[in-house]
Amino acid sequence: MLHMGCFVMDDSDKMELNEEVKKLLMEKNQLNTDIRDLDWAKIIKLEKENEDLQRRVEWLDKDKKRMEREKENLARQVSNNRQRKWFNTVKMIMLIGLIDLLILPIIVTMLGIPLQWIFLGIGIVTFFGTLIIVNYMSGTAPLNSGEIRKALTAAVITVYLSFVPLITFGSIQIPSDGAVNTIVVNFTWIVGIIIIFYFISRAIEEYAKIKKQD
Repeated sequence: MLHMGCFVMDDSDKMELNEEVKKLLMEKNQLNTDIRDLDWAKIIKLEKENEDLQRRVEWLDKDKKRMEREKENLARQVSNNRQRKWFNTVKMIMLIGLIDLLILPIIVTMLGIPLQWIFLGIGIVTFFGTLIIVNYMSGTAPLNSGEIRKALTAAVITVYLSFVPLITFGSIQIPSDGAVNTIVVNFTWIVGIIIIFYFISRAIEEYAKIKKQD
């Protein structure tokens, strides 16, 4: 009620105001509680996410270490395999050389075969031996034209390098047959053509690979 120009509250108004204040305080406390709960839920969520991230980091670190160990083992295996391949290749080359330079001459001499036939044996042994070595080093099961070309070139050069000294020093007497003499005279040209063909074909293959990549 109004009294002497001033606003005066009676008891009922005071009680009502107190109730409103209590209600507001309760709402405030509830809001504070809700805020704390929300903050706590956020904290728990963040902690859980942080734990998940730490577990993922640990897992990635373990996986990285495992991959590094596998990489080292693979590199070691490749290195050992390469060394083993070269070692086996050297043994095969020595075996081919032993057959060409020692075993074949002994067989030809013991059986009384004309010495000219030794070149056929050298060519066959060198061709198939080189074919096996090249295929072994490449690691491919089927033979390709490049491997056959290398084996053929190696066989012809080997026969040539063993043929010329024996003919030059008179160790082998070539029959005076026209066809044979023609082959002997033109043998160097044949070897030269084969070598040139080998390098030209290699260059063509490399050029084709470059063009295919472009």
